Amino acid sequence: MTRDILPEDLENIENPVIVDIRSPEEFKNFHIPGAINVPLFDDEQKKLIGKVYREEGVDKALKVGEEIGKSRLKEILDAFLELKGSYKNIVVYCWRGGMRSQSLCQALTELGVETLRLKGGYRTYRRYILKRTEEIIDQKQLIVLSGKTGCGKTHIIRHLKKEGFPVLDLEGHANHRGSLLGGTGLGEQPSQKMFESLLYEDLKSIKSTTLIVEDESRRIGRVHIPQPLWKKKMEGRYVEIRLPIEERVRVILEDYTSREGWEKEVRKAIERLRKYLGNKKYRDVLELLERGDYREVVRFLIEEHYDKRYRVFKEPELVIEYRSVIEAVSGAREVLLEMMDEGEVQDSGLQRGKKTIKV
Repeated sequence: MTRDILPEDLENIENPVIVDIRSPEEFKNFHIPGAINVPLFDDEQKKLIGKVYREEGVDKALKVGEEIGKSRLKEILDAFLELKGSYKNIVVYCWRGGMRSQSLCQALTELGVETLRLKGGYRTYRRYILKRTEEIIDQKQLIVLSGKTGCGKTHIIRHLKKEGFPVLDLEGHANHRGSLLGGTGLGEQPSQKMFESLLYEDLKSIKSTTLIVEDESRRIGRVHIPQPLWKKKMEGRYVEIRLPIEERVRVILEDYTSREGWEKEVRKAIERLRKYLGNKKYRDVLELLERGDYREVVRFLIEEHYDKRYRVFKEPELVIEYRSVIEAVSGAREVLLEMMDEGEVQDSGLQRGKKTIKV
């Protein structure tokens, strides 16, 4: 007999695999992180059932769904039997814990495959993680790394994360750098639901009461920072990183031009800037791009766009000027260690109250 579980039970299940039985398109849009997709209906079959429902009613749609489900049962059973060989517990969910998961779990039980079913499906899971995210964030103190585009904040954040610092990588989860060219070479962004699920999975694993984040606008590409996290960020302790413009140009070139086809994406981004630049500056920067003078393209964008639109969300209590991103990564590590020590700064040079340090 299938046993229903709640989202909070997922943390305590021995050797689980989470199976999303929604269509591949639904799964791609959002799912529980770590879940695998064994769809009861493929995308076209899902659309067909929806069309029948709209045109002929629920009874006919249920019948069509049942027929399709029976035709796919052997394929689905084989997939579950393979999972059963590797995992002790199989957790099944659909959108709201309705007909799809109930019917499949019942059929699998009759065929000798015991499963657990997530009561309320993804919809209940989402309500749970939003509530838990707010509760977790409420217990954290944030240190926020700020600075203009190209100053190495992302390099610092990801280096610290590798070292085990309590870092929440907002840009990593958003798959976007949070700027005009932020999506260049990175591919598709997650949906808002998927972004928030990834944030929750990261947050719940961070035990420290301090959380280090990069300063971001409310929107990162097409996703936005959840309100509880945004509010906490605005209350955080800000540290601004500064680098010389030549080093910022080098960092941006390294970060943005490493993938094939980036020139086309840059051209599209510059086109969006045309109304702000005016026709002459627009033609000038396009000419630089056409002749492959990428260093000057980046310098132009820094001076004419990024720096002019840079927004200071909160006055930093500490400004550190480095000569290179390598120095920034190493130096910021030491500063943050001081700031995290019992929540108080021990070095008198780092006491609250704005201070600028040149390295």
